[in-house]
Amino acid sequence: MAIDLDSSTVSTAITSPASAAPDIAKQAAQRIHYLDNLRAVAMLLGVFFHAGLAYALPAQTVWLATDAQGSVAVDASLWLMHLFRMGLFFLLSGYFAKLVIERKGVRHFLIQRVKRILVPFVLFYPFLLAAMMIVLVFSLSYLEAPRGLMGWIASMANEPGAETQSKPPGLMHLWFLYYLMAFAILTAALAPMGSIRIERWLPHRGWFCLAPLLLAPAAFAAGAPMPAPETFVPDWWPFAYYGLFYLAGWQLFGRESQLDSWAPRVWPIVGLCVAGYVPYYWLMPLLDLSTIVGNGETVGNGETQSIWLRATEAILTAYLSVLMTIACLLLGKRYLSVRSGWLGFVADSSYWVYLIHLPIVLFLQTLLIPLTWPLSIKIMVVIAGTFLPCMATYVVFVRYTPLGWLLHGKRAFP
Repeated sequence: MAIDLDSSTVSTAITSPASAAPDIAKQAAQRIHYLDNLRAVAMLLGVFFHAGLAYALPAQTVWLATDAQGSVAVDASLWLMHLFRMGLFFLLSGYFAKLVIERKGVRHFLIQRVKRILVPFVLFYPFLLAAMMIVLVFSLSYLEAPRGLMGWIASMANEPGAETQSKPPGLMHLWFLYYLMAFAILTAALAPMGSIRIERWLPHRGWFCLAPLLLAPAAFAAGAPMPAPETFVPDWWPFAYYGLFYLAGWQLFGRESQLDSWAPRVWPIVGLCVAGYVPYYWLMPLLDLSTIVGNGETVGNGETQSIWLRATEAILTAYLSVLMTIACLLLGKRYLSVRSGWLGFVADSSYWVYLIHLPIVLFLQTLLIPLTWPLSIKIMVVIAGTFLPCMATYVVFVRYTPLGWLLHGKRAFP
């Protein structure tokens, strides 16, 4: 993972001094296991998300590989996970940031983040960009009549002067490293000022029910569904949106027991998330993404969307993302508080898998477009065909090498 510590390090950091009772140490170890496993889940959900986008009606039209087959059920499932996966990841990043600073100080924290985040970004970005360009060239030559975004690119390539209209490359799926490093720099700069206890600002616990509204302005500005901020020029809304999740994780450190009071309500919270997602998905202005159809024509309904409808969607986004994140924390603590062999392997490999998965996903999606296989078979082939080489290369080239030490730290592997 981008921010990782071995379980012994975290157990030492969280537990009390040597005189602490054994059950407290055990609880601390369980706590880091489920948070580490949750972080891996949040990362790997991105692979499933991208693997399904080619078949997600109607949002598939803004994805590079647009298959003629599609499913609204796939679309609804993907945007459901999209509501919480990155917020959960940034919350956990804030939690571990506070843990490292409390144990080893700001200087060690910043050095570690440079190694875990900045160096992998600089190292992998040019190779991934080249791989994406290769897949793009292959797709344009392989597909007779590309649809969606690929069709638009093909039409632009055939227009005179298209080179002058091209945009500089973006961050791709590595945008989270870009903003995570920015949060690390801000953390290192602000940490010496002392810990901020947000609860002191609130006169009553009931005010926490209004806390998700702080996310609404950023959600309104970003649009629904939440896009990836892929430009190198930073935008304000990722700082306002994901930064608040990061701050929430920072505040969670040392207050983990507060989650226990929510544990008996986990299934009602899950039910509330599902119930709230129905109007969210119904209201979500997908065409605000400037849907690009096969002939290159851009279609959008942004002008017809009223302010109150967009505000309603932003509020639903804010509350659903918070409730889903809480549900993930509670379910993770209940079911993922172990460090078994396969869970540890998945957690350790998740960073590498996410880094290299996107060109593979797009290549497989493009390769399957002309085939008339059932939709379920195509999705399974893309997912399995992505994970198998990613896991294989992790074992051969990463897990036992200095590259693995860079990505997830040294491990005492059997």
